[in-house]
Amino acid sequence: MKKRIFSGLLLAAAVCFLVSVEAKGGLFGSKGKSDKSGKSSKSIKSSNFHKGKLLLSVDFEPNVPLKYNFVCERQITLDLDPSGGSSKEGKNDGGVQNITEKLEMEMVYKPVEIAPYGYSIIEATCNSVKVTRASRGQDRSDAVESAAGKSFTLKITPTGKIVDYSSLEKLIAELGEKAFAGNSGKGRIKGQDMIMDFIATQWYIWDSVASIKNPSKGLKKDQKWNSQLLAPMPFVSRTGRDVEYKFTDVADSNGVSLAEITSSYKLSKSMPAAPFPYTGSFHMRGTFGFLRDYRVQSIEGSGRQLYDIEKGLIKSDTQQYKVKAVASIFGLGSGSIEPSIEINQTITMTLAQ
Repeated sequence: MKKRIFSGLLLAAAVCFLVSVEAKGGLFGSKGKSDKSGKSSKSIKSSNFHKGKLLLSVDFEPNVPLKYNFVCERQITLDLDPSGGSSKEGKNDGGVQNITEKLEMEMVYKPVEIAPYGYSIIEATCNSVKVTRASRGQDRSDAVESAAGKSFTLKITPTGKIVDYSSLEKLIAELGEKAFAGNSGKGRIKGQDMIMDFIATQWYIWDSVASIKNPSKGLKKDQKWNSQLLAPMPFVSRTGRDVEYKFTDVADSNGVSLAEITSSYKLSKSMPAAPFPYTGSFHMRGTFGFLRDYRVQSIEGSGRQLYDIEKGLIKSDTQQYKVKAVASIFGLGSGSIEPSIEINQTITMTLAQ
């Protein structure tokens, strides 16, 4: 009990540095407004820095929703016979397929309950979602598109750490059920979908700030910290990315102070915390159902996030990485042909103006 109280006091002390003494509404309240005497709230230098270190928070103003546009896009090169061993004339391009998948989504986040020194409730609503594909035989609708018009709530701390995912987990399970077209003589058949991309954007939305180990101590320039993110794939997989964040600088953009946080990615040895949307046994429709035994060999990439320090919100975030994987063809021995898969993935999040 003493340890919990002490941790709470440290968090409260950290929040006191984050909030201007004259701002109304607390950590999640409005900032930069004038008081009755006409004096404006303290500048970013006094309210968001302590002993030369940057203090970051996730802030919402009462009754002010935030709208973000998300885009998840991947270009996939699938080589069914990279060694050319199955061709009498050696390697040719007949076994190479190029596939693209793109998810475009608009989300709105609205504060329901605001607690500057405790837990706040944020309601997230999916205004629209659309998936487009460029590949052979992939003209069916995507299960993730059923998220349009749906809402979920997140319970978060002042630093954006999500402590209650239950509402989001329920929606993810619903989307997972939508991925199945029905039963056949061969069992349940799952269509191709981008549900894992949806999870990657929502489950880890404030991870760059929430994963800072000692937020009350602030960040100094070039400071690094680690976390784990989800790496969505075009095939059924629960793969993680180890991420190393770095606070590189504070830039001025038209009078707005933005913290630049860069990131680098590599393949994680452990599964990510995000839930798996599918249950039970099933087969997958299409090209990626024809292959089996997927093995991700490497993930390499980097990202850049711009964080509005004064308003306590993400201005923009870009993540780019390359995946190399191999698989086996259903019905053939594991040593016969080993198809290779190369994926170039981009995930962006942009605050709508």
